[in-house]
Amino acid sequence: MNSSTKRGYLALAAISILWGTTWFTSKLVLKELPPLFMSGLRQLAAGTLLLAWLSFKKVSWPNRKEMMRHVLLGFLFFTCSNGLSTWGIKYIPSFAGALIGCLMPFVLVLANGFLFGEKVRPGIWGSLLAGFTGIAIILFSFNKEFQVGPDFMVGVGLCLISLITWTTGTITVARQHLQGNPYMGVAWQMLFGGVLSFFISLVIEPHVHLAEVSFGTWLNWFYLVFIGSIVCFVSYQYALKTLPMSMVSIYVYVNPIVAMALGILFLREPFHWQVIPGALLTFLGIYGVKKFQV
Repeated sequence: MNSSTKRGYLALAAISILWGTTWFTSKLVLKELPPLFMSGLRQLAAGTLLLAWLSFKKVSWPNRKEMMRHVLLGFLFFTCSNGLSTWGIKYIPSFAGALIGCLMPFVLVLANGFLFGEKVRPGIWGSLLAGFTGIAIILFSFNKEFQVGPDFMVGVGLCLISLITWTTGTITVARQHLQGNPYMGVAWQMLFGGVLSFFISLVIEPHVHLAEVSFGTWLNWFYLVFIGSIVCFVSYQYALKTLPMSMVSIYVYVNPIVAMALGILFLREPFHWQVIPGALLTFLGIYGVKKFQV
């Protein structure tokens, strides 16, 4: 095993575990900061820092055409997907948001089939059924929470919309074959997405008195900036360059488990035993989709 592959496995371990911790950490920050404000400020800071570092390394900036694409992707990935999922977990357990995010491979397959005519194999249909059934079991296990008021349903809805925008961005990247340095692309997407989220927050969310925000919350926010955005996205790009996609996709299974463990242990988030078979069925569906796509 060469050094590049070793670093690839380290990058995979980072995104598998650290990305899972961001759901828990976001929930902590949401106690004092509004979701879109927090998400926008996070991505704005991460994009600025990453862009400064890459510029110092003399990495070329995107041309005008590529820059417009990064504006679109920043809106889809960071303003919509990250912003709405952050907003969603304000009302639902953080691990539930992570598990809903597991539906992305299924939505991607369906979108490619309906929009671009890609053939869906019979085995994939069974996997899709397993995955959606698993998520349905998880959501129905929170029947009591649904009955308390509309907030829980709003949280689920926001996470589902977030899932759709992330899938749309993924399809856009796959179809457009963006040129240039991928790290520079992510930096600009974070920057554009963060700016949009920040300004939307100023319009629809309550004003934040930054001086009143606790030091602990700012530490957690910095963790999201440096670890959740910079380290994890750079690690993800590196893992994709050095490891097979089938191997990199392992992070999809690990993230929700990490989020679930942290949420239940430290946030005392509501948990129902049906979540376990639901999650296993969802993971089985993910495995089937990836297996039959090959």
